[in-house]
Amino acid sequence: MSGEEVLIPDDRAFSSFKSECCSDDGWSLTYNKAGITVWIQILEEEKSLHKIKCRMVCKDVSSETMYDVLHDIDYRRKWDSNVIETFDIGKLTVNADVGYYSWKCPKPLKNRDVITLRSWLPMGKDYIIMNYSVKHPKYPPKKDMVRAVSIQTGYLIQSNALPAAP
Repeated sequence: MSGEEVLIPDDRAFSSFKSECCSDDGWSLTYNKAGITVWIQILEEEKSLHKIKCRMVCKDVSSETMYDVLHDIDYRRKWDSNVIETFDIGKLTVNADVGYYSWKCPKPLKNRDVITLRSWLPMGKDYIIMNYSVKHPKYPPKKDMVRAVSIQTGYLIQSNALPAAP
């Protein structure tokens, strides 16, 4: 990569992420309507640095199917109308890779792109996908895009007791 230390999440990181997703401590509810709930947590007010946590209930989708849909970068082009380009840069371990994703933004905003270290782990009936931004010397920021920075992004997918699709 670029000389910066890259840490692949371990079991403790996945457990910590799951605990944060399931906890309401330190979060302020900002939206709750039609199966979508949003919380915010201010980290550094002077820098406008904050976390956003969302919960969405998908009644007719099994956790296995949701995990597969979120995990499949080729299929993403079918359901994500904002994707410009997405591809794997390299596999780091059996459950971690580095990838590129760019997306369309509404005018007057410039389109965005990001390089992330993504890792995933099934945990019982739950699935976790986590990622954060990294730099890669072969993929510098593009002049026509704004390079996004993600400190932590992820999904905790929990079963709603539906059987997996065949």
